[in-house]
Amino acid sequence: MQHISPFQIYATLVVMTIPIAFLEVPKRQLVSLGNNAWIAVVLSLLPGLLILFMYLFIIRRSQTPFPAMLEEHFGSVAGRILQMFYFVIELGIAAFGIRLFVEFVETNVLPGTPISAYIVLLLLVCFPALKSGLQTFVRTFEIIVIAGLPLTMLILALGLSQPLNPENLLPLQTMSLRDLVVATTSTSIILARGFIILLLGKLVTDWSGVRRAVIGALLTYIMVMAVTVVLSLLMFSASTARTLVFPTFTIIRSIEIGQFIQNIDIIFIGIWIMGMFATTTGTWYISLLSLQQALRLSSYRFLIAPTALILGISSITMAENILEVQILSNIIIPFLYGLALFLIPLVIFLLVLFKPEASNQPAKSITVQNLD
Repeated sequence: MQHISPFQIYATLVVMTIPIAFLEVPKRQLVSLGNNAWIAVVLSLLPGLLILFMYLFIIRRSQTPFPAMLEEHFGSVAGRILQMFYFVIELGIAAFGIRLFVEFVETNVLPGTPISAYIVLLLLVCFPALKSGLQTFVRTFEIIVIAGLPLTMLILALGLSQPLNPENLLPLQTMSLRDLVVATTSTSIILARGFIILLLGKLVTDWSGVRRAVIGALLTYIMVMAVTVVLSLLMFSASTARTLVFPTFTIIRSIEIGQFIQNIDIIFIGIWIMGMFATTTGTWYISLLSLQQALRLSSYRFLIAPTALILGISSITMAENILEVQILSNIIIPFLYGLALFLIPLVIFLLVLFKPEASNQPAKSITVQNLD
């Protein structure tokens, strides 16, 4: 049987949440709350904890991992329908991640290059990772976190050495309660990308280590997002930061220390590309497993090539320009997160909470342990 360590769970949760949030959250919060944006990030700690511990409870009370657990809790027919639903939704989420990657690179790194070139490049990197199997790409996630997270924190720490304006964090009393709730929810819901733990949780034998990994990943997420949002406000005014498409990248591009440390944005770009490879691979993997389970296939590997074509076409056609990508980021994608990654797991949580464990019927199909 395959086994995954608690640190691999931590690394997987980090790469599934932070790379996307690093570019999305600061912009979204600055638009909603202005100089109070950091408060929503701090408040998202509790909802994020509830979401992740809901996943842990589902794992403990289920006999099978995702996606087989859909059949276990909803029955064979409804479960397989939901597996097809997750195949489509997770593929769509992966396509959005690819398009966000493309828009960032095209507008900030190599403008003028056809977006299809970036998409093909990212898919070509993810393809062999998926072909190599779960154990291999999860180890790759470990390497990405070990190499990328300390560098990311170092870059953000260098930002604190720049000219800062603490008064940009004030005043606190002009917040709209509605905007605060919306901003906190939008920050928290990205943590639902930790949904992948429903697939991996059964592969870990050290359950206390899993809880520590989940808490560690949550605290890492809150810390990185809070520092990023606060830096955006300290370096720029709220009104200026709101106009930036990617405030995070603007921060990093602005860092300069004594004419010696400068142009470190290339380091960030390298780290972020590794993170986008990881989050795309993980999301794509969930989609493939869902389809495999629904169709009762012996392996997901021969599905990679045809779904790669679907991913490429979807990521190109889903938006005409960066404004439409922002609409997807602010409205459509959070809705999909809420529906697929929160509401349906919430239904499962309620089912297992009020149903005796002995009444759960295991799905008679291939489980995750046989899929590497």
